[in-house]
Amino acid sequence: MKTIVFGFDALDFRYLDLFDGSLPNISRLRDQGTEASLRSTHPPWTGSAWPSMYTGTDPSHHGVYGFFTYDGYPDEGAHVSRSNVQQPALWNYLSKEGDRSIVMNVPVTHPAESLEGVLIPGYLATEDAVGYPEGVRDDVSDAIGEEYTVYSSAEMSTDLDAKFDGYLELIDQRRRAAVALLERHEWDLAILQVQKTDAVFHHFDEERRFRTVYEAADRVVGDVLEAVEEPVNVVLCSDHGIGPVSGYQIHINDILRSNGFVETIDDGGRSTPSVDKGALAETDRAGATDEDGDGDEGDTAPSGLEKPLLFGRRLASRLGVEPVDVYAAAERVGLGSTLVDLAPDTLKATAVQESVDWRRSKAYCAKGSRMGIRVNLAGREPNGVVSSSDYEAVRDELISLLSSLETPDGEPAFEFVCRREALYDGPYLERAPDVCFLPTEMNHTVSHALYGRKFLPVEKHDHKPNGVFVGAGPGFSGDQSISQSQLSLTDIAPITMGLLGHSVPERMTGTVPDGLLAEQHDRANYGTVSYDTDHSEPRANDEKVTERLEDLGYL
Repeated sequence: MKTIVFGFDALDFRYLDLFDGSLPNISRLRDQGTEASLRSTHPPWTGSAWPSMYTGTDPSHHGVYGFFTYDGYPDEGAHVSRSNVQQPALWNYLSKEGDRSIVMNVPVTHPAESLEGVLIPGYLATEDAVGYPEGVRDDVSDAIGEEYTVYSSAEMSTDLDAKFDGYLELIDQRRRAAVALLERHEWDLAILQVQKTDAVFHHFDEERRFRTVYEAADRVVGDVLEAVEEPVNVVLCSDHGIGPVSGYQIHINDILRSNGFVETIDDGGRSTPSVDKGALAETDRAGATDEDGDGDEGDTAPSGLEKPLLFGRRLASRLGVEPVDVYAAAERVGLGSTLVDLAPDTLKATAVQESVDWRRSKAYCAKGSRMGIRVNLAGREPNGVVSSSDYEAVRDELISLLSSLETPDGEPAFEFVCRREALYDGPYLERAPDVCFLPTEMNHTVSHALYGRKFLPVEKHDHKPNGVFVGAGPGFSGDQSISQSQLSLTDIAPITMGLLGHSVPERMTGTVPDGLLAEQHDRANYGTVSYDTDHSEPRANDEKVTERLEDLGYL
């Protein structure tokens, strides 16, 4: 029986419950099917999570732990693509079996690979990335009466109403494009992804906007299922959850610096790459702000107010008064957060001039989203300073330091701190951080940037480890006891293989939970499965991919 997988980035049960009355299509699936909490991978971010979903393996088996791949140091990183994912995807296994797939907008699927079916890449692809087969994007554009796009209009705009309107327009485009693909192509599996269910929480703090985006996602579900005239199995899932964060931003490299692990360099805070969303989307950068705090004053020209403030900041610096000193004084009288909120973006950007000197540091956090510490190991890192004989002792020191770290409230900062071997066992273990951590209840965020502060209060929405699983259709057993258990994101691919009547590939680390499906399926060795990791389609110039991953909230 045909199977549709709806992938909604950051979909969370707390908001599905809150908006239940205005989500008729998703609520119907929940009522008719089986639902359960879906544990994301570590780290719970798009770059590593969606490849885990579509390969059925954790990052140590597919090799992608974040948005960048590092052969050396973070300032030499390149953004990840399908070529970095070292496992077959669901559609590769199905192609070998003769089944046809439609894959639309799934992150980290560029450059598009050949398969039985069609594939249109999603997030981290350039806007002009082609799909498979050649011309499929043009065909979809003709079908929906407008150009199919990867990114929304006003993606980088500071006009929040325009940005939000662009989100809704893009979700509606996904709805119409999905229907067109299903109607125009033969298929057995369709994987349809929507990204803006995540982005809205990173850029807005209004329940009405959250509800509106969820309602738009619900219409995608309704129209797609209406377009399919025969019974189908449906999987609805998210790569992680999302929710309010009211703890602290943990400046992990400041903590490591104060304990002798991190050395610094004065380079304007620019030594760590992040994805330049404007370069990928080829959008108008006018009005863009330095949302990732990378210290790049080039994002916008200083406003009339900012110019004297910037002059004052430079004068104060020459007198030995740094922004952190001003903030500390304001914080003592309860005005710290107000000061940060009121500071113009350009002034905030110039407040940080130091970066981690990756080559001279003993250990560092390359990106907050990687949720771990990398040891600068001799013989592995090009300029490694920690000998192999000291490696375990350094890891012991890091684990002891971070395990005992407390927030200003006297609470443990991290839920766990451990060696990477405690989480991973795959062939790409070496690409993982040497020490991994997770903030307590994910009520804190982590920043790699140096601010001269270990903790800053934070109030925002950010990722949570548990996402959503809903399964409905004849292929499911209807056993409601499953709802009391927790599934893994890596289970989605095995479950989908089972729904399509195939054995679960032995290479998948995920499983089909007992009792979930109407029929149990064994595991099998599929032998050699072709997937195009060697495919080389032109990608974004690495020099352009340097500024902001936060526009979708991924830092």
